[in-house]
Amino acid sequence: MKRLFLAVITLVVISISSANAQAVFGVRVGASIPTMSDETGSNIKGKFGLEVGPVLYYTIKHNLYINTGALFSYKSFDMGESTSFNMYNLDVPIYLGYNFANASKVSFYAQAGPYVGFKLSEKVKSEGESINTDLLKSIDGGLAAMVGVNIQRFKIELGYKFGLLNLFNRGSDLIDESLLDPNVNYSIRLSSLFLGVSYVF
Repeated sequence: MKRLFLAVITLVVISISSANAQAVFGVRVGASIPTMSDETGSNIKGKFGLEVGPVLYYTIKHNLYINTGALFSYKSFDMGESTSFNMYNLDVPIYLGYNFANASKVSFYAQAGPYVGFKLSEKVKSEGESINTDLLKSIDGGLAAMVGVNIQRFKIELGYKFGLLNLFNRGSDLIDESLLDPNVNYSIRLSSLFLGVSYVF
């Protein structure tokens, strides 16, 4: 976990340190509808998702660029009977994008690539009480794709994040191994449909 975290942070630092006039910094806020899926293909629709944080757009050549950042992410799921499951992550995206620039002040873009999420905490809230849990693993990751529009200094985008890593934590103190079927490959994966807005300086 520490090695992966350091590798991602190093890549981001290299991108920032090598950035010059081709780099543009900004801040992003986004809302999402998260989904939690299991090994049977069943889905639990989330109530709400939010992410906010600084971003960097670094032009590689002409209209081709890299988009990265450090985004605080929150996801909430309704588990029934006045119970919710809440997650808090730090997400680091590394997207490759292309800007379909034109002579007007409005242009379109598309970008895609991997992201890594580091769990900050997770909680189960029931009847006004919050309990810290460790039902999911500490590192998430997957692929994302999105399309958007540039309106002067604003970027408005719609996209989808698809989780690739199995987050089911067999080592959780809340999971009784004796109740698990040894013939079943238990899994939990997170995905989300999101709408984001960025402002670049």
